[in-house]
Amino acid sequence: MNIIYELPNGELPIELFEAISADLIRYSIGFVRIDNTPLGPDIVLLGSGTLIKVGVTYAVLTAHHVLEVLPITGRLGVILSDSMHQDSIDTEGLNYLKIARGPKGTDRPDIGAIILAPNIAASIQANQANKVFYNLESRRDFLLNAPPPLCNGVWFVNGYIAEGTITIHDHDRYSLIKGFQNLSGQCSPNPAVVVGNHDYFSFPVGHGGRSIAPNRFGGISGGGLWQIPLILDSNGNLCHKSPLLSGVVFYEEYDTVDGPAVMCHCHGRLSLYQVVYDALNKSH
Repeated sequence: MNIIYELPNGELPIELFEAISADLIRYSIGFVRIDNTPLGPDIVLLGSGTLIKVGVTYAVLTAHHVLEVLPITGRLGVILSDSMHQDSIDTEGLNYLKIARGPKGTDRPDIGAIILAPNIAASIQANQANKVFYNLESRRDFLLNAPPPLCNGVWFVNGYIAEGTITIHDHDRYSLIKGFQNLSGQCSPNPAVVVGNHDYFSFPVGHGGRSIAPNRFGGISGGGLWQIPLILDSNGNLCHKSPLLSGVVFYEEYDTVDGPAVMCHCHGRLSLYQVVYDALNKSH
């Protein structure tokens, strides 16, 4: 029989950390824009998203403010793999669903989705990066009515982080190469706060010691907050069960104007499995 297992932050074996990260990146996507500059084309990270589906509707879950900076004509640049190839999507096959947006702050709605045309969703699933759409509908009743305690397993935030961008000039006949870092960071969210139709998780950002948290979380807006239950299998090996999508990152808080981030804020399960679910159902 599998045993539910709890593990304090900082004690997760590196092999298990890497296995969880590899699992989460399968659901993750990044958005980029190509700018023309005096020095030539430049690629700018715009935000992150999580691949989801409700019934026959395939979409990318993200923050509302990320949708506002995405192109509405032409092609949308996306990060789907770690290859040198630049992927993009025709915006004619996208429907930007701006679900809720309030004043900027920690407990104001900021959530949206990109509904994908069936051929685009099929193309993403066929991508060599082995992308997967998280089934929001199949976990809905469980996570709305009988979610596991916050202390069950470990929590991760996942998305693309601008601070980790790598720039290489004059390499192999290319004037500029840019690499974007997908971040899987272990975190400890505080209990959710419900405001109106939405709920919100927040978690402190640690710096120093064993922490390698970025100073700024620009680019990760729209990324996912995940709860990952842990088990001991019959051989006594620590393993992770299927990740549970539990939030969407939308806001970072600073102690001072120029200081590092001290708190990250996310929409929670009520927002995802009720508000987003209903919005996607109505979009048919």
